[in-house]
Amino acid sequence: MRELARPPRLDDQSLIRAMSSAGRPEVQAYVTEANRDYLHWDKLRFHPRPEGLSQAEAWALVRMARLSQRKPLELLDGQRRPFGYGLPPGSLEILHEVDRWGGTTMAVDTALAPALGPLRDRVVVGSLMEEAIATSQIEGAVTTRKVAKEMLRTQRKPRDRSEQMIVNSYQTIQTLRQRLDRPLSVDLLFEIQASITQGTLDDPDAVGRLRRADENIHIVDTRDDEVVYDPPPADRLPERLEKLIRFANQTESGSDFVHPLVKAAILHFWLAYEHPFVDGNGRTARALLYWFMLKSGYWLFEFLTISRVIAESSGQYYRSFVYSEHDDNDLTYSVLYQMRATQRALKNLREYLALKQREQQEASAALRAFPEVNYRQRDLLADALREPARIWTFKEYRSIHQVTLVTARSDLLDLLERGLLREVKGRGTQRAFVAAEQLIDRLRSPVPGSAEAPSAETARPD
Repeated sequence: MRELARPPRLDDQSLIRAMSSAGRPEVQAYVTEANRDYLHWDKLRFHPRPEGLSQAEAWALVRMARLSQRKPLELLDGQRRPFGYGLPPGSLEILHEVDRWGGTTMAVDTALAPALGPLRDRVVVGSLMEEAIATSQIEGAVTTRKVAKEMLRTQRKPRDRSEQMIVNSYQTIQTLRQRLDRPLSVDLLFEIQASITQGTLDDPDAVGRLRRADENIHIVDTRDDEVVYDPPPADRLPERLEKLIRFANQTESGSDFVHPLVKAAILHFWLAYEHPFVDGNGRTARALLYWFMLKSGYWLFEFLTISRVIAESSGQYYRSFVYSEHDDNDLTYSVLYQMRATQRALKNLREYLALKQREQQEASAALRAFPEVNYRQRDLLADALREPARIWTFKEYRSIHQVTLVTARSDLLDLLERGLLREVKGRGTQRAFVAAEQLIDRLRSPVPGSAEAPSAETARPD
């Protein structure tokens, strides 16, 4: 990661000149614009300044406006200086959008529920897969999305460390959905980290425990292996984690209220900053954000793939940490990044559901001659029209739709009998199916009982 420009220092005379200029309309407009987007000096230095204002004076006015809104936290740096955060005006609009679309209001029920209805189980499974793959890729997993999704869908055993990381993340996210009734604790953090790192550490003893003082741990940018941060001493971790847990579990009200997404973003940064484990800290921090939002009632987060957004903007992700640490412990940079990533993930979900609705409608129109076909089968056929070479097995179909093996067999063999699927050689003894030749023509002009449609009774057994 390239070295970031440090904010200019301000002497007493510069401060006096800056204060004397604060009332000028163009200066006020400059400060407002800088704080609306919450630009770090690394970027703000390239923006035009009001005439007569030096770089140091301009930055001083921006910083004073930020400090007036800042709320301190119990998170301290190595010199025992507190971190803090503020909420610039633009953040309120994002929080409103998250409240509206994140699952806590009727807006979701009326606008997204129709699309989520029959697709709910599939969208959940697909989202969990994407989240597991992306959060592992951020930490260096090199498996492609296609190979990783095939592994998860077919429940194939992982072949290497990268695939094991993805399987661990997938299982951990599923487990966290069953832990929403628990408060945050050290034991829960241990459980998350142990689940995420199982079978992937050089030292198996490092699973489910805090790092020790003799373990030389640094935070490294995985893109270029550059050390960007040294965490607090290991012997202070119990005391520091106690503060993090207290912040997570306390219930605020009135002037002390912290919006759940803001709090989740702070917890994400806080855990990453403490870096309490030998490995798995980033994945644990992202899992903690996911868990906290579900626990706070934002049920649509079960469908979001925030880590995919992070993976696609990893430079901004890492810089938000560095900005916060280098700019007088201003956590706002990291909080804003997480808020914007969540906003983007919500937008992606709405676009995906709109696409799936269109595909379902097109499949339904083509399947009018097959009224007995259920919504799971329609979904498979819509995928088959888009990906004719894709292979389905009973196990994969069961995993995608969260149904029993009996139901999976019944659905696929029914499509086979109707001539809409054809059987191909599978892996080992597994039966496998792909789209029938000229599927769209078959849907438009079905040929019941066609010889090209082998019956379930004559097909070979498992």
